[in-house]
Order: sequence, then C-alpha cells, then structure tokens
Amino acid sequence: MRDQYAGDVSDLLKFGFLRALAGTDRTLGVAWYYAPGDDGRPDGRHVEWRDEAAWRHVDASLHAGLSTIPSRSIAALEQAAIWPNGALFHREPMPSRAERGTWGARKRKALEGADIVFLDPDNGVGAESSKHATFSEIRLLRRPGRAVVFITFPSKGKKHDEQLNQLHERLRTETDAREIATLRTNVSVPRGDGSPYLVQRQRWFTVVDYSTELIARAEAFVAATSTVPRVRVRLDGVTDRRCWP
Repeated sequence: MRDQYAGDVSDLLKFGFLRALAGTDRTLGVAWYYAPGDDGRPDGRHVEWRDEAAWRHVDASLHAGLSTIPSRSIAALEQAAIWPNGALFHREPMPSRAERGTWGARKRKALEGADIVFLDPDNGVGAESSKHATFSEIRLLRRPGRAVVFITFPSKGKKHDEQLNQLHERLRTETDAREIATLRTNVSVPRGDGSPYLVQRQRWFTVVDYSTELIARAEAFVAATSTVPRVRVRLDGVTDRRCWP
C-alpha cells in the first residue's frame, strides 16, 4: 500500500468490507505492507465516490470519515474516524528480502490482539517481493478464532473463475486452511478526468478461516453495496456454514 492510493474507491470498498466484518465485537488489525514513495502510476485518483449519494447510504460514517482525511497518506488513514474500536496497525515499511523474516515477526506481534487481520500489499499474494504478501505469512498469522483477509487483483490472462479456484486451492495446500471465501468486486470508474467512458476496476478480498457469523456479515455487505450504481459484488467459495461461530 502506498500513500498515493489512500482514500480512493478501492479504500472505500475494502474499509467498508472490513468494518462490516468486524462489527462492534471483533478487533481489526491492518498490515499495510507499506511502500513509501510514489511509484508514478495513476492509481489512486478515483475519488468520484465522494459526490455519489449511494455510497453514503451504504456506510455514512465511513463516507464522512474517509472524505475528510487531511492528506492522501497511510498515516492520515490511521487517524481517520473510520475504524472499529481498538483497531491495530502495522506500518513499518517493506523490508529487504534478507530482513523479511524479522519484519514479519514484528508485524505478527503488533497485530497479536486482532481477531481479523487484513493484509494490504500492492499486488496481492505471490512471490516474496515488496509488492506481495506471501502464503507463508498467511500461514503464520493463522490461529483459532482469527480470520485473515487479504486483497488480490485478478489478471486478464485467465478466466476469473479459474483464477479463483487456483487461489483457493493453493491456499488450502500452502496454509492448511479449509474455510476460504472471496468477495469479488468490480467498480466502473471514468477512464480519465471528465471522460464519459468507463473502465473496470476489479478487486478481490479473500477471507481465510471465515466463521458463520463473518459470512452472514459479508452477505449483508454484498446486499448493501449491490445498490450502488456501477458496482458489482459477489461472494464465492462458501462451502461449509457449520464452521466455528
């Protein structure tokens, strides 16, 4: 996660989802996978949601808090009035590969009290790089009673259903998780400032070790967000509703 992305429509979706999952009875921990500096990409410019009433109706407190952050930065996000009580953060910048193990141990300690841990790398889960979380890091963060959530981005090279099945299967193989579900989101945004043409922005949010209650909360979020124009959301992968409560 980079400062330049703070407060764009992807943040609105992911923070709304996390708030829905956490409710008032779960402690949220956020691992930013923070990458200081601007990478020169135009990502993060889509803040049209601030003027769209439908987003406000989904989560008025989130809309108000995110609309008024004083700067586009992770530090400002952490101070915004958008988090469940007691939220924890790990904002230590991404380390070199040689230091990643000790960095990961500090991250785990910083988020020790969290019932839900969210991982926010630039490019989702993959190789041990500054842009990815790793499957081994997900495995190390797992524990009874905790859900691990992470963002990922579908590619254009394969059918999305195939990509999703491969992701879930690899998570089962490399993390030993069984309850895995993914919220698939697609938001249509202007191609450029003032452009009448729209492009698709797709973001997936995978929940490892979901519970029956978390799935109910995720489904409520899907129902609410589906009312927003130019937004599509669906929850995939729920196979066992008899999991831990």
